[in-house]
Amino acid sequence: MANEITIIDDFGQNFGLSLLNDKEQLKELDNDQLEDLVYLIKHLKNGISKVDKELKERLDSGSQFKHITYGESKTQSLAQDDEKIKKAFVKKYGWGALEVKSPTKLKKEFGTEIQDDLDKVVVYDTQKRVKYE
Repeated sequence: MANEITIIDDFGQNFGLSLLNDKEQLKELDNDQLEDLVYLIKHLKNGISKVDKELKERLDSGSQFKHITYGESKTQSLAQDDEKIKKAFVKKYGWGALEVKSPTKLKKEFGTEIQDDLDKVVVYDTQKRVKYE
């Protein structure tokens, strides 16, 4: 594309944004080029989140923009800590209608004394994560 945003790294390598959506072009990159691109994108994400945060802060403080406004959307949730509702749902639908909280949430709510009970039932699993050095 002639008029697309291009990312240029410290070594003058160009990465057009169309590259990000083209699986074949990505496969053609060698490992060093891919690593450079990954770090550039990581830095872009950080910058983008800071810009988004600044925009929201300004909107919250009443600033107005020509083409940007806050929209409203509705969310649905249940009153989580209402025992009456919990009992009614368990009675009508069974225990499957309730969700057990994560170990972290349980510790936050009940303190460290719950740790002995958690040790008996918590299942530990491992997962792979990308590590940036």
